[in-house]
Amino acid sequence: CPGFELAFTPGLQNMPEGTPRLYGYDHSHYTVRCRMALGLKNMPYRMIWVAEDDEETPMKLVGRKITPIIEFPGEGAMPESSDIIARVDGDEAYGPPVLGPKTDRPEIDAWVKKLSVPMRNLGRPRYIRSAVLPEFRSRSARERFVTTHPLPDPVTGETLSKADWAALPKEQRDSVYEHYWKDSEAQLAALNAALPGVEGLISSDRHVSGHGISWDDIVFFSRLRGLTLIKGVKLPPSLEAYLETMSEQTDVPLLTQMAM
Repeated sequence: CPGFELAFTPGLQNMPEGTPRLYGYDHSHYTVRCRMALGLKNMPYRMIWVAEDDEETPMKLVGRKITPIIEFPGEGAMPESSDIIARVDGDEAYGPPVLGPKTDRPEIDAWVKKLSVPMRNLGRPRYIRSAVLPEFRSRSARERFVTTHPLPDPVTGETLSKADWAALPKEQRDSVYEHYWKDSEAQLAALNAALPGVEGLISSDRHVSGHGISWDDIVFFSRLRGLTLIKGVKLPPSLEAYLETMSEQTDVPLLTQMAM
C-alpha cells in the first residue's frame, strides 16, 4: 500500500484501491486498539463489521472465530491485535512509528481494576440493547453474546466459567442480564464513586503517560471508551478531556451519542 499517504485526501476522494480491510466488533477493546493504530498512522482502511454470531467469516480468513483480523493486499490475513498494531505502526509507507513503548503503570492498573466490575455489569446489558452497534443488529447475534459472556450471579456474586454459564437455561442467563439492566442505578453509583481516582494519573489530554503517545494509550483508551455508552456516568475533567482528544487523534468515535 505505498503511496496512499501522498495520494489520498479524506473527504475529497473515495477510498484508494487496495487499502487494508479490518474485521472486528465496534464494542471490542481489541478492535478499538487496531483502529487507533490505523488512525494515528493516517492509514486508510476499510472497516468490515462482523456480527457477533458470524463464525464463517473469521473461519475462512484465519481458521478460527476471532477478531480483529486485518488483510493487507498481497499478504495473508492476520489476527491478534498486538501483531496487527506492530504491522501498522511499522509500515514506513505512512511514516516512522508513532507509538512509544508500553510502560509499567501499576497505579492505573489498580484504578481500572476498581472500575471493572460495575463497567462490565453496566456495559454488557447495554451492548445487546444498542440499535447502533453493528455486531448486535440481529436477535441471533445478541443471544449469542449473552450465551458467551457471563455476568455475576446477583445473589452470590460468583461468575461462572464460560462453559458453565453457557450450560444454564436460556431463561436463567436472560434473567441475570435483565437484573443488571434494572440494577443500573446501584452499579452506576459504584462506578461514579471509583472514577475520581483517575485524577493525577493522566499526563496530558493527548497522551496518558509522560513520554508521549504510546502503547499505554492504546490500552488505556480502548479500555475506557466503553464508559461513554453509559448514561449518567460522571467523567472527571481530565478523563473526559483525554477521551475526547484521543478520539479525535485516532479517528475512533466515542459512544456518547448512543449512551443509555
